[in-house]
Amino acid sequence: MEYFIMLPDERVPLYKNLDYSNPGFQEKEPFVAYGDFSEEDQFPDFFYGKTMFHFCFCITDRLKDVLDVYSSNIQAIPFFLTDKSYRSQIVCWRIDCPVEDCLLAEGWEKENSLTLRGIPEENPYIFRVVREKAQYIIVSLELAENILRRRLYGVRFIPVRKGGSLCQ
Repeated sequence: MEYFIMLPDERVPLYKNLDYSNPGFQEKEPFVAYGDFSEEDQFPDFFYGKTMFHFCFCITDRLKDVLDVYSSNIQAIPFFLTDKSYRSQIVCWRIDCPVEDCLLAEGWEKENSLTLRGIPEENPYIFRVVREKAQYIIVSLELAENILRRRLYGVRFIPVRKGGSLCQ
């Protein structure tokens, strides 16, 4: 099975204005986050940010509907992304995917050099990998194709290389 890193499209600037140090991003309860956007803006369906020691992966309702079909192991906390000036609001979800220890230790310089040892047994469609200073959501080819068919906005994929034995 082929795998891809799911990343936000950096040409979409809207997700960059969020303050991920908001305590709600670390909590397990719904919260409100404020950003700068208007009702006419098309908000990306996948975005993420980080604080000093924490990564926050966020999705819209449209992408959550797709991910729910492929995994029951994703924890999703709703939050309400509210614009500071126009008071428009959209429902988003901070997700936490299961972490798999299946990266080869070599070639850790860039995203496009990630190599998997094999296929994770428990979470074959979507999982998270953790490196020293970065975390990534990895999706299967089947899930990536489904996301692309739905024409979700602001999502891109980078292929991941395969290596030797199965993931732990």
